[in-house]
Amino acid sequence: MDAPIVAVENITKVFKDQISLPVRALTDVSFQIQEGEFVALCGPSGSGKTTLLNLIGCLDQPTRGKVFFDGEEISRLGQQALTRYRLEKIGFIFQDYNLIPTLTALENIEYVLWLQGIPSAQRRKRALVICERFGIAKLVTRRPPQLSRGQQQRAAVARAVIHKPRIVLGDELTANLDHKTGTELMDFLKELNREEKITFIYATHDPMIMARASRVIRLEDGQLVDDLRQY
Repeated sequence: MDAPIVAVENITKVFKDQISLPVRALTDVSFQIQEGEFVALCGPSGSGKTTLLNLIGCLDQPTRGKVFFDGEEISRLGQQALTRYRLEKIGFIFQDYNLIPTLTALENIEYVLWLQGIPSAQRRKRALVICERFGIAKLVTRRPPQLSRGQQQRAAVARAVIHKPRIVLGDELTANLDHKTGTELMDFLKELNREEKITFIYATHDPMIMARASRVIRLEDGQLVDDLRQY
């Protein structure tokens, strides 16, 4: 078996509450994820799912333990190196989409390429191609408030994958969508996973979303309690 794209080793994360008391979000969590997997992180609210995503996504660092990406330990890198990892290798789909309301859908999708310094004409061409594929080509001049929730979600997914990241991280992807739109979104992500070999890791407590994962990692009270490959 090839080396894992992501590995977490004995991860513990402790926060301080409002009166500076320690709150343990994760305790001694370890697992590996191979490239191309479609993984659901499951568990009730407060189980540590989002904290774990933030550690994998270089948005936070563990109190103890190590996080590896392609064999390189990223958990102790400096902020400049972590920013580079996020920009080049990771895509994010946030629960509230985080689209910039003053930019058009196309400008939002181009945004990561702009941060990478890609010339205007080149990033516009790539963004238009991905909008066509994602079924939002006729909406590119609209701003986020003029889009439906499903259209906003597609724009957010397009932004997350336009720079061809190695992994995409998602947090409660369907929380604000109706069942039909949520199902369509997950089927679309599965298609991207199969065709582009992008590794998807997403947090959810929705049974429908869990069922579409090829692997389910379950957390309770900050601890890993189950790791099941479904097919």
